[in-house]
Formats: sequence, C-alpha cells, structure tokens
Amino acid sequence: MKTYSMLNDLAFQWIFNQPGHEKILRSLLNALLHLEGADRIAEIHYLNPFNPARFVDSRKSVVDIKVRDEKNNWYEVEAQVWQRKGYIQRTAFYVAGLYAAQAKKGEEFNELTPAISISILGFNLFKESTRVQEVFEFRNTDNSLTLPPTMSLHYIDLTRFNRKKPHELQSPFEKWLHLMKFSKAYARMRLDLTKVFPDEEEMAMALTEHTKLHADEAMRIRMEDRERARIDEILLRNAYLKEGRAEGKAEGKIEGKNEKAREIARALKSENMNDEFIMKITGLSHEELKSCLKAD
Repeated sequence: MKTYSMLNDLAFQWIFNQPGHEKILRSLLNALLHLEGADRIAEIHYLNPFNPARFVDSRKSVVDIKVRDEKNNWYEVEAQVWQRKGYIQRTAFYVAGLYAAQAKKGEEFNELTPAISISILGFNLFKESTRVQEVFEFRNTDNSLTLPPTMSLHYIDLTRFNRKKPHELQSPFEKWLHLMKFSKAYARMRLDLTKVFPDEEEMAMALTEHTKLHADEAMRIRMEDRERARIDEILLRNAYLKEGRAEGKAEGKIEGKNEKAREIARALKSENMNDEFIMKITGLSHEELKSCLKAD
C-alpha cells in the first residue's frame, strides 16, 4: 500500500489542525521554536480548524494552520514539499496579514502581539545557507538593534536535516523533524513510536493519527487526490520549463533552467515517482537524475 508523508496537505491538516489535537500541535510549535520553561506555549486556540469539505476542490483548499496561544501570540504554520514562485513574498504577505488582522478600531498599536510564520519545507529555499532553520526578524543593518517582537518568519529545510537514526536525536526539534521527514517510512513499517521515542507522547499521537488516515480508504483517496493535484502543478511548471529551456539554450542560460528541472525531479521522487517518468517529465538524462538525487 502506498504511504503518504505527513507533509501531504490533507495529512498535515488532519494531524495538526483539528479540535482535540491541540496537544500535538502545541508540542510541534514548542519544538520548532525551541521554547523551554516559562516560554513554552501552554495553550492554543485554532483560528481555521480542519474541515474535510475544503479538500473536495483542491484549488480552493486552505493549506495553512492559524492558531493563537494563551499569551495572544499568533502563529501560521504551513508545510510545502516543493518550491512555488514567490514563496518568500507569499509568507511575508500572510504573516503581515496575521499581524494586521489583530487591529481593532479604537485600540492602541502597542496592544498588537507577535505574529509568527513557520514554513516546513521539502526543498532548499536558501541555496547560500547551510542551516536547517533560518529565522528572520526586524533588525537594523548591522544587527546591533532588534525591534520589539512584531513579526518573524521561520523557514525549516527538511532537505538539510540529515540525521536518520533515532539514537542520534537529542532535542525535540530534531525528533519532530525526523518524524516528519521519514513519516512515509514510519507509516509503511507501522512502527510503535512509543518504543522509538518513549518520552514523546505527542509524537506517538501524531503517528497514530497518520496511521488512521492510511487505514481509512476514503481518506487515502483524498490524500492521493492531493498528490495528483500537486503533480499536475509540477507538470504545468514543466511546460513552462521546456519553453524556458529552449530560450535558455538560445541565450546561453541553460544551467539555470537545468536547476529548475532538478528541483522538479526531486519533488517527483519524493512522491515515489519512478525514474523513467521523472526523466520523461524533466528531460534529464539517467546520469543527470542520478547525480541530482545523490546530491539531495
């Protein structure tokens, strides 16, 4: 039986964004934001809880999670397995909207509370970075002054997370990234996560919900539909890619176009597409594809 990643749109919403699952999302947020002690999030309230009806039409589906904690901080969490054009601008736009949405007529601006955007990525967004997590806040140009918390953007690159064995994992951050990156394998092997991570109840709960999804035929069909919708988008991008490759050859810019082909190849491989199909779609040779996937 084919298994799907926790980063699948429907799976991500099902596991982290429905009433009764607050404990799971709270654990994930505390881990991704490295919060400890009194700084830990104690309570969250969903602002756009999961609704299966939203996934009937994939073009209109809400794929992010919005919550507010007990300190009135606002969070937006999203999983993306492949890069969309303008993704950075999109996340900046949404976190600004989350911050501005708090304002009510007659209130003082100093009553606004922080808005935090968290993107869990299955692609390399910042080629010049070597970090798994990049965080952006408001600071002056020499980093000597930082403004009070208003908006921040967190980008977490799962492609850079390379710890594959559970015994190598130390922090909750590493454990959650490991579970999400290898969730397909966990679902396929049907492991008891309480034995792998005996002290991480919320992670075991997340895997249990992930397993329930795969056991439900209707939900598995919906997850497949989400994957097909994503592949359709990739194929559409490929049509533009081929056109761009022809232009690139004419202008001597083929290397940039090949990089797009490699990105698409990695995205398709992450969805268990076979090599022949990937080569047909991207135009990469067998050696180019092998090199691309090895580098990843």
